[in-house]
Amino acid sequence: MGLPDEKPWMPDDGNTNGPNLARVYNALGGGTHTFGADREMANRLLAVEPELAYWVRSNRAFLARSARFVFGSGIRQVLDVGAGLLAPGSVHELAAQVAPDAQVVYLDLDPVVVAQANDILRGQPRVVAARGDLREPAEMLRVAVDAGLDLTRPVAILLVAVLHFVQDSDDPVGILARLRDAVPAGSYLVVSHASPPPTATPAGDQAKKEYSERTAPVALRTREQVERLFAGWELLEPGLVQPAFWRPEPEDLAEPADVERAKGTPAWVGVAVKS
Repeated sequence: MGLPDEKPWMPDDGNTNGPNLARVYNALGGGTHTFGADREMANRLLAVEPELAYWVRSNRAFLARSARFVFGSGIRQVLDVGAGLLAPGSVHELAAQVAPDAQVVYLDLDPVVVAQANDILRGQPRVVAARGDLREPAEMLRVAVDAGLDLTRPVAILLVAVLHFVQDSDDPVGILARLRDAVPAGSYLVVSHASPPPTATPAGDQAKKEYSERTAPVALRTREQVERLFAGWELLEPGLVQPAFWRPEPEDLAEPADVERAKGTPAWVGVAVKS
């Protein structure tokens, strides 16, 4: 079944002839802020891998659980990098439910994403969206401070479904080390990262190639490679796991079929703290 036609949030941004990274992800997650090219790309990906929409939903569920965890741990500052198009259940909405005094800063490289977020967030206190590039951590942190974060106090850095767009040549390990060194003890790091699927097919390889060429290059990493990104951080239980297995709700994996489906997700997630 293909994705339904939806009206985009805003008029032509100058790039509607081709798919947009954030909008394709939005379409896969059931969002409405898409153009035809985005839905076409999402449908082509789903034709190759029908479970992709489930993987996106599982990733967003992990984001919600991990955000509630860091708020429950006393964190009142969140830096959500590569936030993408805001959708129901975004971090500022979770903060409003469990930590209304929290400051949330969304950063994204895509100016359309930032414009959409600022439109949605207009008039809301303690939440800001700005443009920032994870590959330039010093400048990104300067933007975050300008947006209201106090890096002398603990902060949660959320890197959810973004690090696999950082190439090895951009030194992701070094980027995370600089972020770690810039925040005080008691800060948290939340990561989800796509990995190679257990079985590769020519159609899947072609879809990945086309997606990389038309949206953004993807650097899939193994569990061991993702674990290296946490150097200097203390991974919390249950460690580095697939999204559905990170502190699930009792009903999430109630049936054996749910467990088996979750085991097929080609992604690794973890939450760590700076001691």
